[in-house]
Amino acid sequence: MKRILSMLLCAAALVGCLSVAPASAVDTVDTDVTLRVGLTIGGANTFADPKLENVSGEPTGYTIGTMSGTSFSGGTSVSASQLTIKLVSGAFQVTDTATGKVLYTSAAGADHIAIHPNSDLTWFKGYQWHGDFVYRRASDGNITVINYVGLEDYVKGVLPYEIDPDWPAEAQKAQAVCARSFALGTSKHNEYYELCNTTNCQVYLGANRATEASDAAVDATQGEYLTYNGEPVIGYFFSSDGGATEDAVNVWGGDYPYLQGKEDPYETYDSSWSVTLTAEEIRQKLVSAGYSIGTVANVEVTKRTDTDNVNEVTVTDTTGKQVVIRRDDCRTVFGLDSIRYTITPNASASTAAMLPQSTSVKIQPSTHVVTVDGERVDPQGYNINGYNFYKLRDIAYILNGTDSQFNVTWDGANNRIVLTDGAAYQEVGGEMTSSASTAIKNVSESDSTIVLDGKTLSLTGYRINGNNYYKIRDVGSALGFSVDFDPETEIVLIGTANAGQDDTQDDPKDETPITNAASYTFNGSGWGHSVGMSQWGAYGMAQQGFGYEDILKFYFTGIEIAG
Repeated sequence: MKRILSMLLCAAALVGCLSVAPASAVDTVDTDVTLRVGLTIGGANTFADPKLENVSGEPTGYTIGTMSGTSFSGGTSVSASQLTIKLVSGAFQVTDTATGKVLYTSAAGADHIAIHPNSDLTWFKGYQWHGDFVYRRASDGNITVINYVGLEDYVKGVLPYEIDPDWPAEAQKAQAVCARSFALGTSKHNEYYELCNTTNCQVYLGANRATEASDAAVDATQGEYLTYNGEPVIGYFFSSDGGATEDAVNVWGGDYPYLQGKEDPYETYDSSWSVTLTAEEIRQKLVSAGYSIGTVANVEVTKRTDTDNVNEVTVTDTTGKQVVIRRDDCRTVFGLDSIRYTITPNASASTAAMLPQSTSVKIQPSTHVVTVDGERVDPQGYNINGYNFYKLRDIAYILNGTDSQFNVTWDGANNRIVLTDGAAYQEVGGEMTSSASTAIKNVSESDSTIVLDGKTLSLTGYRINGNNYYKIRDVGSALGFSVDFDPETEIVLIGTANAGQDDTQDDPKDETPITNAASYTFNGSGWGHSVGMSQWGAYGMAQQGFGYEDILKFYFTGIEIAG
């Protein structure tokens, strides 16, 4: 996937690593609030030796006390510019970092201390922060550091880490409203802090990257948040949808009317990506996610949403056992960038080579009669492991002139078979070869890519005597015509008049296709969970002259902006 922003910004843009349903909206909103943010920098949620330092040029010193709710109670004032805080013999000990002199020791067993800097900005772990700091004893005996910060200062510390501070002002304003709405409506951690500062909530790293433009976007939208039917709601966002956002119910399971998926015409960013996983890597990922599965024999998308995002993936092992993965797990279990992708099986070197006619591949010329809408046709085919396979050109030939017609062309440069649904078939010669030429000379699994109207298909196929043959049921499912099998007459029944008819009896056997592929390639676009506002879409809309309210009202259905 091509990424323009820094890796830090890109990681931040996911917001999401969210794997839970949206929290309930709060009843009322007070935007003059202090937020409690757990500082989980660099993936660590505790620090054995956390230090504070006043920012140069600002007043030095601190007041050490305690925190009740979000109200600071002062106690001891110290003049040192640099502090180190440790737990020593069960008490919090504050020393002057420069000299090592002990400046303050709490009562033994105290669960926290609070520190109010005299400076407006304070260095902590390489970042500059507004607000106060609470050092709380963690259950493992280490220290958890919590930043108590005003809402607007918090949003200023989020904005330049979630989108590029050089982006158009209207995109930054839209992001500011989302960030504020997210913060006001989220309480997903514990009694000591509502938010963390990672992509598990939204990235908050203080004032280091803040610019005049990013601060201006926050100031221009001060106190503004999203509402639906008069109630405040959470402003979920992500990096890129790759073409369409998604309903929250199809990602997290909760049905939220303002989080509805839609086609997105505004993203111009190339968010395409490709990931290839071996069958064993897929098995390991499933096991790591808590699923039980044997040797992987097939991986396929078995359900899509109305906006063509993946909603279900079925993995089948060599015993026929199936694992069905749904919703956002279709992204997270496989470690993919988005839920918008196709899956293509890839043959290994051993299977792409000549396949012996053994018990593993039982192949013979097909003896089954084929009819199209009741009329007999005679495509030349093979029965492989109990399934009927035919050439795509023969299928296109016998369907030409019907509502299910399609054209077939060959892209030799890319080893691709290109299908165009609804187009009249253009004959090239050699269609409907007689059964006299069905003697099997050589067989290998097909390694050709099949593309239907620009989208890659996953079809089970074999190359026999130099021609590609594909399972008729798979072709019918992809192109929308029905395929049944009458076991009494042994006739393959192709129907074009009723494409929605049940096609579960297309062949003598009825089971999930088994590809036994060595690996599977996931080709997709987009980055993130696809619920709410696309950041790259906001960028595109701002570039086209849309205001931030237009952007928000496009991505969030039926919302208003309050504050």
